[in-house]
Amino acid sequence: MEDKNGISSIMDQLDLYGLVHDVLKNIVFILLAALAASMIADIVVRDNYHNSYTTTATFVVTSKNSSNYAYSNLNAASSMADSYSNILNSSLLKKKVCQDLGISTFDAKARARVIADTNLMTLSVTSSTPQKAYLTIRSIMRTINGLTGYVSENMVMEVLQEPQVPTKPDSTVSVTRQTRRAFALTALGVMLVIMYLSYRRDTVRSEDDLKEKLDAESLGVLYHDPVYHSAGDFFRRSKSKHLVTDLNARFEFVERNKKIAAMISGIARKKGAKTILITSVREHEGKSTFSANLALTLARQSVSVLLIDGDMRRPTLNKIFLKRGEKLDASLGDMLQGKASMTNAIYSNQDYGVQMLLNDRDYPNSTDIVSSYYMERLIEVASASFDYIIIDSPPMSIMADAEVLAGIADLSVLVVGYDNVFVPDLNDAIDSLRDCKAEFIGCVLNNVRTLPGASRTVGGYGGYGGYGRYSRYSRYQRYGKYGGYGHYGDKSK
Repeated sequence: MEDKNGISSIMDQLDLYGLVHDVLKNIVFILLAALAASMIADIVVRDNYHNSYTTTATFVVTSKNSSNYAYSNLNAASSMADSYSNILNSSLLKKKVCQDLGISTFDAKARARVIADTNLMTLSVTSSTPQKAYLTIRSIMRTINGLTGYVSENMVMEVLQEPQVPTKPDSTVSVTRQTRRAFALTALGVMLVIMYLSYRRDTVRSEDDLKEKLDAESLGVLYHDPVYHSAGDFFRRSKSKHLVTDLNARFEFVERNKKIAAMISGIARKKGAKTILITSVREHEGKSTFSANLALTLARQSVSVLLIDGDMRRPTLNKIFLKRGEKLDASLGDMLQGKASMTNAIYSNQDYGVQMLLNDRDYPNSTDIVSSYYMERLIEVASASFDYIIIDSPPMSIMADAEVLAGIADLSVLVVGYDNVFVPDLNDAIDSLRDCKAEFIGCVLNNVRTLPGASRTVGGYGGYGGYGRYSRYSRYQRYGKYGGYGHYGDKSK
């Protein structure tokens, strides 16, 4: 029972999906490496292996004068084989064969042996080609007949079976078999190396990884949901928005978002916080989609929510919420630059029940915009009108906007993409968020992948403890000195 539990524990720790995914992702490299190995094997086998051909003649050896016929014949055969072996290895025989065949060197191998318990002797010759083997044994038979008298005058040797031209090599090495073996072994070896490196890669792939490797609390896990809900969506390249309001959204996906939203809102109520910053270390970790779903989920609790696209360098929320061809009357960037009022800039859609400040173009000077006093004043004004303010910030590894926004928010959450960022980089980002005014409350593990059939139980909400102290200092408070409140209020305040 303990062995079964041990094996089960090991299997639980292995990220089977990650192993399979990494192998498939590198399948082209695996095939190229295996193909190169098979080509090398083909060259080596062809260059180093040479076929050999053997032909054999059988002789009956008898004694001329013998009272004990059987015994004498056996002795005669054994004696003749020993004598012939000496003759076959002699330089005299090789010289005569070379003269007979008109060749310069004797490159064949000749041997004589007795068939056990008989008076039969075989003479075998092995050479590189069937013709050479046959011509050599014929020459040896002709030459050795003249040397028989030197061996014994009392022995008679008669040919029982004439030699034939060999039709097949002695041993066949299949070049195809060897190249296939090299291909298979190399492919298997490279796959094992890739799987080992995948297993050793220091990233976060499960909630257990998050708890063990990161200096942060886990706020929940969101599993991967198919990008295309139907074949029609796939062929139209109509990417799903992965929103909890989508009628095709899976129950588990919606429930996990509810669980995370309940945990975050519970922490916010406990701390009297309203502004929640959502960020990540790199792009494509799903922070914008999570920000959108957090806002939508909170809005379903009959609270007012303002969703702000703080990623002004590469805005994403407009692609999620705006319909095809729909344009904004005014963007967040326009408002912060004094070109539009907050009333004109807020985007509202009854289908979502969330007020939004979006951007429909990039702002190269985004850091200057979000660090201006107008942004700080916006949060101050919005806090008086909304229950929650969700800010989708840029990735921390690209620009300093996330840390700037963390200087004016109340809470911060780090979205961690499945198997996407190395653990040291994640912990550095967590330390940076802890140094900001917004209190860092934990991480959300997003887009977790599992093999079909794997269990994904939606557990309880867990506790809210261990989130650290609420830090009141901020390196960005100096932006409050800037004059000019624009549309946000009176300068005298």
